[in-house]
Amino acid sequence: MDITIVIPVYNRKEYIRTTIDRIDVKYPLILVDNGSTDGSFEVCSEIVAERPNTILTIEQKQGAAAARNKGLSLCKTEWVYFFDSDDVFTSLPVEWSSDADMVCLPIQQECSGKTQIRAYFPVDSPHVQILSSMLNTPSVIYKTSFLLSIGGWNESCIMWDDWELGIRSLLRHPKVQWMKLRPFHIVHIHPEGMTGPDLSSRADEIINTLHVAFDDIYTSDYTTKECQKAFAALFYRSYILSGKMLHEGCPECSAKVRAFIYDRFRVNKMSHVMGRLFEWASSKGVRGVWRIALRIV
Repeated sequence: MDITIVIPVYNRKEYIRTTIDRIDVKYPLILVDNGSTDGSFEVCSEIVAERPNTILTIEQKQGAAAARNKGLSLCKTEWVYFFDSDDVFTSLPVEWSSDADMVCLPIQQECSGKTQIRAYFPVDSPHVQILSSMLNTPSVIYKTSFLLSIGGWNESCIMWDDWELGIRSLLRHPKVQWMKLRPFHIVHIHPEGMTGPDLSSRADEIINTLHVAFDDIYTSDYTTKECQKAFAALFYRSYILSGKMLHEGCPECSAKVRAFIYDRFRVNKMSHVMGRLFEWASSKGVRGVWRIALRIV
């Protein structure tokens, strides 16, 4: 397939060469340095000199979304795939349908030495993405024209930009092909990663993305029933997030998420009761609360 891989780079001197060395040289690469200060740009320059079909460019506007959009603007192939500079590339599918707008891949994640398959549900419903975050950066191959038609990456989302893009993409009724045979790449979860060491340290950026997701749903032309499910999923996801911030010991951050909930949602009392139950369970460190929410949405 005619595909380009785009990799944003920000202070990944210790990781970027290892990441790229695992990617087959048959794939054209676009490396986008996002203002690195640790020598990453110089390492990328060396890689470009050694590797064919590789472009290095610079995006001064901070944020992974801006860097990815810069790469997208330079993409000349029918398909585009985004990969992060500190994850482990394995392979891409040999082939997929030319009619698809999105090709979705199950992937693995590694945290504290343990590897597991990330949540993956082969369904096109936005509410599933909202609760599960199944469509993250390396789990989707996009048809370039489709991604451009929906506006690319939202540069106002400093955090969870791939989560928001997954929601917005599914709200546009794309043709999705779900790969099911095996998991692909390994995503590393670590303190130096883009998500940071915890949720509370990036609370304001995450809440901003919650607002963007709310507006995505509100302005979509999805069916009323699916929009109701999407709003319900976002409502419960926000309560779960509030609980996780309480678990991290940041009641101030939790209060900010609560303020978002009360500002944006107009729901009945029983919905808030259920949301507070999810919040309480998450605050106690209960894992997989989102799976329960998914069952009742």
